[in-house]
Amino acid sequence: MDNCDFSVPAHRNVSVPFASDILDGVFPGKAILVKGTVLASVPDQRFVIDLCCGILVNGDHRDDKALHFNPRFDSSAISLFSKPDRDIVLNSLINNVWGAEQRCANPLEKGRPFVVRILILRDYFKVSLNGKHLSDFIHRIPIDRIKCIYVQGCVAIELIEYQGTCPRPSSPTLSDPSTDSSNLNESIEISKPEIPFIFSLPFDGFAPSREVFVILTPLLNASYFAINVLRGTEYIFHMRVDLPNQIDRKRGAIVRNSTTDGVWQSEERQLGRFPFTLGVTSDLKIAAVAQGFKVFVDGASVCDFTFRASAPPPTEANRLTIVGDVGTIGKTFHFQIWLDYPITCFALCIL
Repeated sequence: MDNCDFSVPAHRNVSVPFASDILDGVFPGKAILVKGTVLASVPDQRFVIDLCCGILVNGDHRDDKALHFNPRFDSSAISLFSKPDRDIVLNSLINNVWGAEQRCANPLEKGRPFVVRILILRDYFKVSLNGKHLSDFIHRIPIDRIKCIYVQGCVAIELIEYQGTCPRPSSPTLSDPSTDSSNLNESIEISKPEIPFIFSLPFDGFAPSREVFVILTPLLNASYFAINVLRGTEYIFHMRVDLPNQIDRKRGAIVRNSTTDGVWQSEERQLGRFPFTLGVTSDLKIAAVAQGFKVFVDGASVCDFTFRASAPPPTEANRLTIVGDVGTIGKTFHFQIWLDYPITCFALCIL
């Protein structure tokens, strides 16, 4: 976990089989991270991570399973005419009947650690494995029926962590994407704001411990998007995501910068693996910490940006904006936004 998370709900070093209520419930934007190791010296050759609609997880009258994540490591085939099953199978169980399997290659190895992250979106689950997108699984059961998580099989679990902040159901709905937060003292929801999106920050700006959380899907023809933290027209933090382009062989980049008296300063481009893929949904978090901003994509840290003495301090920020190409960026995101004040952090969720 990173040092920006405050009281993150989690289970640690659990015994398998394991079943528990999902802490704080299930909602679009929530992610469940499971960190463990595939066991080599046990009879089981498979393990499961199930998101279930009740506590009856075994037997002839099981509760429905909204998502069944099942890596397999079979050493022998079940018949002379088949191969050993070593896929990852995704499925659901409804009225005690399994649905159509969704299969993908299994990159896991016995004896090796892994991290599975299940991001719950409005229409589907996004499953990532060891920081890479594995598969999407369209909801077959309404997500508000999901109650518990169940783990069983050839696996040792070090951590089950629940990520994301739930919007309060009492939130009023605003139609104006340019929203003034100066008088906010409870959650609000903004439905389908347009790009450019402009949000007025509270009196203490983007102070350390505040966060912005964005769920987005770049279109196949998208070129870039940017998120900015400003005081007036001065950029305290500018993050531009240049998406890869196969036509001119442009590589993806995340460019970070600030301005002083309206003049751009030195760009920062250092980056490991570029985390965005055209057409693939990702969740992005920008967290203000003591020395700067930390950027996470799909729960993994991708880059940092240290506050610059030549730029205004983040506590003086008065606007947060999301901008991009006209006609492209407006279609790049599906929107739903929540903001919480006054608390130690705020969450901005765009679906």
